[in-house]
Amino acid sequence: MKLCLLVPLLLLPPLSNPGSPVDSKIEVTDADEIRIGYALAKDFEQEEGMAPTPQSIKLDAYLQSVGDKVAVNARRKLPYRFHFDPSPGFRSAVGLPGGQIYVGAGILAYSDTEDQLAVVLGHEIEHVDLNQCRERLIKVLGEQHLSVKDGEKLKVDPFLDGYGHDNEFAADREGVILAMKAGYSAEGGVRLLQTFITLGEQMPNTSSEAKANLEARIAQILAVRDGSDLPKPAKEKPLALP
Repeated sequence: MKLCLLVPLLLLPPLSNPGSPVDSKIEVTDADEIRIGYALAKDFEQEEGMAPTPQSIKLDAYLQSVGDKVAVNARRKLPYRFHFDPSPGFRSAVGLPGGQIYVGAGILAYSDTEDQLAVVLGHEIEHVDLNQCRERLIKVLGEQHLSVKDGEKLKVDPFLDGYGHDNEFAADREGVILAMKAGYSAEGGVRLLQTFITLGEQMPNTSSEAKANLEARIAQILAVRDGSDLPKPAKEKPLALP
């Protein structure tokens, strides 16, 4: 499993969009995507060794409560489900087809407000909402010569990589808008990315391109905030992890 690749996603330099063209002959309905996404979620949980505990159930409920506020303005009305991954090394989040979204304990450790969490969830929701996950699903089905009805045979690994420079920036932009529409501050996203810049500066192999990429993402969030007529909260809401 390539979960370790998710850890430095925020530090990656700009890349062109990866992968081969989507196979236009494969049609995936919302119901198909939800069904296959559920199977991929179960594979993710098995690979991670996840099992429900009283604490994880409470954390899932909290993530769901924040995620529901953010997802309500998504264009695609899917059953978005938000899950806590207790791995401290998982310092990111991942969105899977159909709206299954996992948030790592590692990224929560870097967060101190619900606004930061809302921006993270908005970003992952938009990978789904912008059809990036769906297009990845179609591409992987084609590459593995599987029909849609056999999609539950897929493993989660091909869905853990990033979506390329343009798609990641689009998810940032639209995700921040979702968070702002839910009443959260864009400053949460800015502060979280600044945290990753600081972390990158402490890592000897972090390239100057990676820092420039994060700075460009921050600039985009600030531009979205400044160009929006949405209310701008005076302060962020404290993170209320159970």
